[in-house]
Amino acid sequence: MGIGLALLGYGVPGFVFGPFIGRAADRRGRRWLVPSGLAIGGVAAAALVSDVPLLVATVAVTALSLGYDMTQPLLAGIVTALGGRRGGQAMGLNVFLLFTGFGLGSLIFGEALRLGFPAALGLFALVQGAAAVTAVPLFRSE
Repeated sequence: MGIGLALLGYGVPGFVFGPFIGRAADRRGRRWLVPSGLAIGGVAAAALVSDVPLLVATVAVTALSLGYDMTQPLLAGIVTALGGRRGGQAMGLNVFLLFTGFGLGSLIFGEALRLGFPAALGLFALVQGAAAVTAVPLFRSE
């Protein structure tokens, strides 16, 4: 039941909130959405550090998914726009970097698991928080 709730929670934000995120990006730009998504992901990971009830864990996983949905698609849009007439090539590079990041992130998180699950999640939360703070000035012109 717990695994099913977590998977449901991970899938819901993209399906339910995807159109709202897209409209918010069109209306207000990506300036605050990307840093907010990173921050939401960090807070969600931090919520999972301690032993929490199943409902709290499900909400945290849902928030983690929301944070991802507020960053990755918007970054893909930025990359495509940067490609100009070579949008397909830019998107190919984006996908290459996305999957390389998935692999490296899994490798690093796997190594951090040697410290224990709470420590690995805490490290992830700190990295997400640092990325959110760094993203504020970097996305100022978006």
